[in-house]
Amino acid sequence: MEERTASLEAASADAPRVIAIVTKGRVVEVWHVQRQRTEYRQQETELPAEIQTRVVNGRQERRDIRRIQRARQEWGHLIIRRHQATSTLRWAPSIGLMMLIPGTLLAAGSANHGKTEPSLTLLILQSALIIFGGLLAIGSGWRLVARRLQLAEGMPLESLGVSACTLGLPSGVVALEPMPAGYCADRFKSEIEVDLPMGSWTVVEEFETNYGWYRAC
Repeated sequence: MEERTASLEAASADAPRVIAIVTKGRVVEVWHVQRQRTEYRQQETELPAEIQTRVVNGRQERRDIRRIQRARQEWGHLIIRRHQATSTLRWAPSIGLMMLIPGTLLAAGSANHGKTEPSLTLLILQSALIIFGGLLAIGSGWRLVARRLQLAEGMPLESLGVSACTLGLPSGVVALEPMPAGYCADRFKSEIEVDLPMGSWTVVEEFETNYGWYRAC
């Protein structure tokens, strides 16, 4: 038997969790999940009865002991705000190439014109373009590889108390926490309220009852 009780503790609002919703290696949504309140649910489980016997004046008597275990589980009322996901790294490779190509052309142009001692300003400019452009391009590529490796892992969407089918999301979608780099929340889509268990059942009390001794047949 399960009983839903009123909140036994006033739970302050937690800081929102930022979770990425991933399908086919691509982040499609960003969810802000916040626990609004905490409540506790109780359930009683009847354990196997214990039978005790004794002999009084040559007659056998017995007593049935009924044992009941009471457990409690913490539940959280969650507010999920769904946002469309957008990439923040889409221009990084292009910017890296835009810096790298002019720097390379300046260096090649100086060599073709036979300039043995280019001006200090030109040398600094072409070196800066080549170095920063190359670093930006390499960094973008590395982040892309790391992000794809990170997106390969995740937890089922049902672990958040929601169904992908109900929300219109494709099968195989997973939730990923923490939020991978290179994405941020964009357009707000909808808001969901769910109740989710925050832990396992914990035994808080165990008691027994009996109806006294009676003569065994």
